[in-house]
Amino acid sequence: MGESVLITGGAGFIGSHLAGAIVQRGGRVVAYDNLFTGCPENLIDFKDQVKLVHGDILDLSFLIRTMMSERVERIIHTAALVSYGPSIEKPALTAKINIEGTINVLEAARIVGVGRVMDVGSEQAYGEFQHDPADEDHPLSPTVPYAITKMAAEKFEEFYHRLFGLDVVIVRTSWVYGPGLPRPRAPKTMIENSLKGLPTTMESGADQRTDHTYIDDFIQGALLALDAKNPENRVFHIASGKAYTYEEMAGMVERIIPGPKITVGPGLLRQSATVEGQQKGALDIRRAQSQLGYRPRYDLYDGLVKYTQVLKSKGFS
Repeated sequence: MGESVLITGGAGFIGSHLAGAIVQRGGRVVAYDNLFTGCPENLIDFKDQVKLVHGDILDLSFLIRTMMSERVERIIHTAALVSYGPSIEKPALTAKINIEGTINVLEAARIVGVGRVMDVGSEQAYGEFQHDPADEDHPLSPTVPYAITKMAAEKFEEFYHRLFGLDVVIVRTSWVYGPGLPRPRAPKTMIENSLKGLPTTMESGADQRTDHTYIDDFIQGALLALDAKNPENRVFHIASGKAYTYEEMAGMVERIIPGPKITVGPGLLRQSATVEGQQKGALDIRRAQSQLGYRPRYDLYDGLVKYTQVLKSKGFS
């Protein structure tokens, strides 16, 4: 039997895809999830190979007991309060989950003696891009609670690696999309509305350049980072390496699903009525390519085609 991997947020979008990939290569998966946003249905295709544990990363004692009883050897940390808007409305809760929860994962890993912790980070920690593409050494200048907590989590991970020798790697990604995406944002809204024959309107974003990462590419890169032996660096970008505006995305979806109109309003994407949008761009993936052998297969158009094909194959309309 393969090694035991605990995935925090294992019943969520990214976590469940990672669970399936690890099972397919012969590993044992413990999906540790409080099921606040995660869904057991996300694990239905491999429910007999994944142990779903209803637990919270804020419960350090239970987290430790779970790791010990399941003989966990490695951890993938995906659990977080991830929504931009709610983090502005509930900054204290965001900090508690994303910072204290991450510290608990690190402390449990240290106490139990876990071999590696891989954290799923975010390009949001950069704030507005100062150059495009942004490499892993881009200044961290977050301005909203979610982004601030992602930066803080990384700083604690660096601390645990430096002081305790904990084997930590961080994969920063950008706007992962694909089948199972739960939140109503582009391109999910564009594709699903178009398949229903409905128009889509976004109030802003026509000028927003964003690197969108197809889920299969993210899984490929994340597993390469999880397996990397003695990596030269500890932080890697796992993304497409290319940026497009939402207006360009809308045009692609209109070509893939002709008929319904997609309208994107001017300016940067506003994710909150109280906070201005920030200009982003592409993530530089050359470090992951050279050190991990990461090779993304999907640019945005190809990813949108694949996403649409999967939805159609499941009878979505």
